Formats: sequence, structure tokens, C-alpha cells
Amino acid sequence: MKTFRTLLLSTSSIIFLLSSFLHAANPAEAKTIGRTIREIPELSSFLQLLEKTGIGSSLSESVNSRYTVFAPIDSAFKKLPQGAVKTLLDPRNDDRLEEVFRFHVKETAEAPIFIEKYSLLRMTTRQFVSVNFKKGMIGDAKFTGKIIPCSNGVIYLIDTVLTPTTDDLFQRLQKDGRFTIFTKAITASRQGKLFQNMHSLYTTFAPTDAAFKKLPIKVLESLFLPENDERLEDIIKHHITESVYAFGKSSGGRRSLGVADVTPFSAFGQQLNYKFDGERATIDRAKIIETDIPCANGIIHVVDSVILPAEHSLLEILKREKRFSTLVRLLETTGLDLPVASSSFYTVFAPVNKSWESEPYASLIENTTGANREALFGILARHVITGKHVSENCKPYNKLRTIHGAPIYLKRSNSVSKISGIKILETDNEAFNGLINVISSVIPDPMELPEGDITTVDAILFIQKSLKRGSDLYEQGSYEASWRSFTKNGYEFLSKYSSFCSSSQNNKLKSVIIDDQPVSQFAAEAWKSRNVFRDILRILEQKDDKIVDSYLMQLPNKERFGR
Repeated sequence: MKTFRTLLLSTSSIIFLLSSFLHAANPAEAKTIGRTIREIPELSSFLQLLEKTGIGSSLSESVNSRYTVFAPIDSAFKKLPQGAVKTLLDPRNDDRLEEVFRFHVKETAEAPIFIEKYSLLRMTTRQFVSVNFKKGMIGDAKFTGKIIPCSNGVIYLIDTVLTPTTDDLFQRLQKDGRFTIFTKAITASRQGKLFQNMHSLYTTFAPTDAAFKKLPIKVLESLFLPENDERLEDIIKHHITESVYAFGKSSGGRRSLGVADVTPFSAFGQQLNYKFDGERATIDRAKIIETDIPCANGIIHVVDSVILPAEHSLLEILKREKRFSTLVRLLETTGLDLPVASSSFYTVFAPVNKSWESEPYASLIENTTGANREALFGILARHVITGKHVSENCKPYNKLRTIHGAPIYLKRSNSVSKISGIKILETDNEAFNGLINVISSVIPDPMELPEGDITTVDAILFIQKSLKRGSDLYEQGSYEASWRSFTKNGYEFLSKYSSFCSSSQNNKLKSVIIDDQPVSQFAAEAWKSRNVFRDILRILEQKDDKIVDSYLMQLPNKERFGR
């Protein structure tokens, strides 16, 4: 049996056709979406809706705007209740007709290569619909396999009419049946308006009834006592965050969980820590069991545990455990306890007591005054970085700056996280003002380079290899392969070497490899990518001679580049 994808035109064919149509010489003769729909017999019912909508004229006449239309075939309308189409076409229901039709239209033209990356699409109604292109599904509809490029976009034929939901987050939770305790708690905490607010978009991490029943019975009952109103309010606010954070990729400029620079904060004000190990996704240790459920004002992710906000500070957590008694004493002695206990967010790499028994640390802590105190302050400072950095979800390589300005190196390989070569024993213990990672040894002096450190030279070598590979493919006439090579290597460069370039240069690279818009001409896109890579190479070669981090140049046996 043929898969859905084998029924589609090849990606390159679709993009080539889109490119051809999008540059029609005569706008009056352009094969627009509206004109194309009129020529397809199996879209006669959909055509009736198009001709009565405000956006219909744009789909028919506009050659400057771009759209993606998911068009239900005639058999899709036969699935609707009898008289549904007639009701929609009634002039009294023009607003509803407009809403239903616009829910089948997305602003911007999306080729299959891009549609297949999304888990959510934002339609012109500003509402979301779930999509799984690989399985051939959008909402409750199936793709028929027929894709039609037009001069102002593309048409996908589907077998079911899409119905925009009118349910807000609270209404969706109420109707589901799995969230009776959660909705009761929302009501009791007087936070219903937050979940029903239609002026913004939200993401809700919704615990099921089974999740609440995991709590000790006395704890669960106490949540609804009048004296615990504030606590219940805090808990409810910790399950919702403003903006949409999709599990997969979302169109319309929305953010996805798990992206390195995406940090959702709950309405309670604490960071929500997302982790994914390749199989299991969690948010603040609660397992995400269902994702990307669209609502009128956002989306819902279902979780299997109640997410409780942290109640203790970093210093309070450290003081509660005897294995950190030496660390706590040194923090207090040097005065570094103040920033750790402040309202700012920090990540602390906490050595256990045994770590301080080796030299030179043992001698230093015998007398913590004068020069020793200053030295200890510097040692402690390289164990604290600003912000929450989730160690279990980090990039393969992270160069971080401590509060003292020194670099440390967070790496993750084979499910093991290390900080500057030191294994992290316990990761991401939550405090209300940061995270604690337990480590077995004191982090060495940053001047002592960890094995496998990444340098400017490594970045130069990577760019040179990327340029050669992409340019060779381009010269061979393999433009799509060249573009894909530059794109793949661009993402890898940003993951490993972005710290060696300015934010503006990194943004230039992002702009040529970003895949949110269809590629109309592979040759042009590959050429633009090549030019950006060459610019980065020149900057890095100059920087190799003027390197700010002088310690990086202490690496032996490294070929030099530059002038």
C-alpha cells in the first residue's frame, strides 16, 4: 500500500511550480487560488463559500499576497449534518461563514517540505489547527494527496471540513472529562478569567484527575481549604504561561518547547523547565502525555502530575543538606551567599563536602581570611552562572559565563552531563530563584582547558569545510543539495560556535537558513547562504589574530589562520 507521501508531488517539483506561478507575467491571467478553485469540479461546494467571503476576492485577484488553502472536496461537505451548508450560506450567518472559511486559509504559501515540520498551523482566524503531514492529517481531516500550486500560493485538498473551535481553555478542559479536579481548582482559586481571556494566547499544562490523585490525600484536600487560597492560586498560575509553546514546530512565529533559547515562565513567575531525552518529555518533572490541543485562545498539553512551584531559595536548599555544609560555610564566609539568595535567577554547580578535601582547596579552607578569602571567592564564583540552565536538556556543547566572568563548559553526551569535565551527579534541583546541580569535584581553573575544548580555529575549520562542500555542490549544478548542505551546517554552527560571532552575524546566518518560508529558488538561496558563510569566515580569521579570550590560544598543535 502506498504511503501518503508517495501520492504527493516531489518537494522540488512543488517548489519549482510555486516559483514559476508566483512570477506570472500578467496578473490578469495569473493562475490564482480563487481562479483555480473555479476550475476544479470537486471543489464546487467550497467555491460557494469562497464567493460569499471577504477573503475570497484576495484569493482570486491578489498576486502580491501569498496563501495556503486547505480545500475540502465535495464529499467532505456530505459528511456535515443535513442543511449545514445552507445554514452557513444564510446571510444572517455571514460572520460564522467567514470564520469557517478563513479557518481553511493560512497567510503565507507553505510547500510540503515546510508543512511536514509543523505540529500546529495558525490560520487567518488566528486560531490553531493541529497537523501531522507525515500521517496525512490536519485536524480531523485527511489530505487526499493532491497539491495544486497557484500564482499566489498553494491548495491542498482535504476530505473533511475543518471546524474552528469556539472553546476557550477553560471550556475545553471542562468538556474533556479528564480535568474535573483541575477545573474545580481553577474556579476555587478565582483564576477562571485567566484561562478564558481572549485578548491573548496561552499554553496550559493540564494535570488529569489521576495526576491530582497522586498527591497525598491530605495534601489534595488541604488545597481547597480557605486558609490555603493563596497557595492554590500559586499552583494554578504555575500551570499556565502566556504565549503559545508548541510541543512541535508551530507556524506564525510561535515558539516550540525544547528550543535552546525558549524559556517559558508561568503566570506565577517561575521558569518552567522542559526536558526531553529522546523518548520522554517533561515539564518541571511532570510527564507530558498529550500535546498541542488547540483552543480558541491557545493550546493545552496534558501532564501526568501536578506541577508545584518551588518554595525554597537556593541557599535554603543547600543549607538543608549536610553534604553541602562546607560549601554553605564558604559561601557565607566569602559573602557570595547574597547573590545566590537574591531575587535573580542563578544556576549553581554545588560540590559535595568531599570535593574540598584535596589540595589546594584543603589548605585554603583552613584559613579563610585575607588572600585565602579572595582566592576562595574566585573559586566559588566559577560555580555560579546567571539564569536557569537546564543541564539535562542542554546543547551538545555550551560555553557559559560565570558571575565572575570566567568561562565554563556544559556538555551532554550519552545522557551524561558534565561541567568543565566534572560529572554532574544530580541535575536541575529546583529553587524559586534557580537550579542546583550536584557535582563530585570542584570545577578547575578555567585557564586549565578541558579536553576537547572548542576554539576559534575549530570554528574556522568548520566554516571552511562547509563552504567547500556547499560550493562544490553548487558548481555541479546540485542547487537543492547545496542549499540543504548550507542549511544543515548553519544549524550545527549556531549550536557549537555561535559564541565566536556577534549576535548580528548569527542573525544573518539564521535569516538564510531559517525554514519558516518556502524556498522558491534553490540556486538563489544556496548563493545567499554561501555569501554569509564567507563573511563569517573573514570575521573569524580576523578574530583569530585578535582573540578576546586569550587562553584559547594556549592550545598546542593548532594550525593558525588569519592574515
